Amino acid sequence: MKDNHPISQALHARFPFRHEFLPLAMALVDKGSAGFGYSRQEAGGLLLAMEELFSFYAQQATAELPLEVSLQNPGYCLDLTLVFHVVNPDLRALNLTWRCNLDSEESLAMLGPMLAARSVSSLRLDFGAQDQILLHLTKNRDYAPASTVALPPDNLVGPYTLVEPTREDIYHFSAMCMTAGLPFVPNFLSRPGMVADMYAAGHVSALVLEQDSWIRGGVLWRPLTDSCLECYGPYLFGHDTDDQGLTMLLDAAVARISRSSYRGLVRRQGALPGFERFLDFLGEMHLHEDRSDLHTIYYYRQLKEESSGIVYCSEPLASFLHQHYDRLCLPRQIRQPGTDAARLQEASVLAVELEHARSLAIVRPLSAGKDMADNLASHVDMLRDEGLQNFLVELNTGRSDDLAFVPALAQTGFVPHLIIPDAGQGDLVIYAHQTGA
Repeated sequence: MKDNHPISQALHARFPFRHEFLPLAMALVDKGSAGFGYSRQEAGGLLLAMEELFSFYAQQATAELPLEVSLQNPGYCLDLTLVFHVVNPDLRALNLTWRCNLDSEESLAMLGPMLAARSVSSLRLDFGAQDQILLHLTKNRDYAPASTVALPPDNLVGPYTLVEPTREDIYHFSAMCMTAGLPFVPNFLSRPGMVADMYAAGHVSALVLEQDSWIRGGVLWRPLTDSCLECYGPYLFGHDTDDQGLTMLLDAAVARISRSSYRGLVRRQGALPGFERFLDFLGEMHLHEDRSDLHTIYYYRQLKEESSGIVYCSEPLASFLHQHYDRLCLPRQIRQPGTDAARLQEASVLAVELEHARSLAIVRPLSAGKDMADNLASHVDMLRDEGLQNFLVELNTGRSDDLAFVPALAQTGFVPHLIIPDAGQGDLVIYAHQTGA
């Protein structure tokens, strides 16, 4: 069995970051997305984001330094990356909580970035030297939701067979997962066309289990970072005597993954009792409703010898990391940060991923600022007003902007619960918001 090799199409351009070049930037996204096979409707949000972000930040850009644009097509989405230089950029409007005040000229000027952030599927921020900003925007292709399909009957008697799935097999398997109403199914699996395209592009790997020409189950995995994979499943349809199918899928998946260059494998779903030989227990998360699909168990498998690392962080996270790094035998050195709060930008930025089925919001820091505690609190208040009950924060120990949030998280009722090694630019610390905080 061979792993798929990720494929992608890409366009790159570099030109002066001045208003005269806005038509060129627009044409690159417009014509490029059409050339990649996307409709105007599918690419429209990205085209709007390009126009609004260019128009707003060109006014603030450092003179004579160019704008770099990259448009990539992995087959199931469009990825747009903008790289430019701005001293003290105003990023407030990229927050989900930003509201435009029609009586304020300053607020009206921020309408463009607000529209840009809300017209794409996801947004990520990174920072480089010399006031460099990297804005990564993704717009997913439009896919139809899964249709109801037949599930295997109970009277199958043939042997189980592991199969290297085709694109069509993955499409059908995805629809089966949704028909069966299985818990802990990732969002991309709810759109069969999307997961099939991801599989064809090599961005997801999978194995399926067949019995008497029926798909009886499957397991998927894909990169979480350059050094860590995430496993989804195994998902099984019907009774699995003595966990035979589950064992076959895990055995084969772990064997293949172990031959890869990745250092770790994480699984965050329900319990896997009796399968400690596959995965080590990291921790568990109980959300605020008494439902089995809200009780998440985090498992991890170390695939390569752990590399050492340095984490600059303050209390109370430092003590938590010391305890858990010792328990997990992770060779990390923890140092006190030298961050000067006076040098922070005025406004912080947060990204939010919503899982309405689990009443869950996952918050990820994008940019640190002097208003971090207020920004976190306002996000929790707004999301709670919209009916969500569970709030997690994913903190990346390899990003200084993430670690700057540690005091603000403590102030706003967030407590660290567990660590996923190598699941970010460093490790990933999962914070949970305390009930009533």
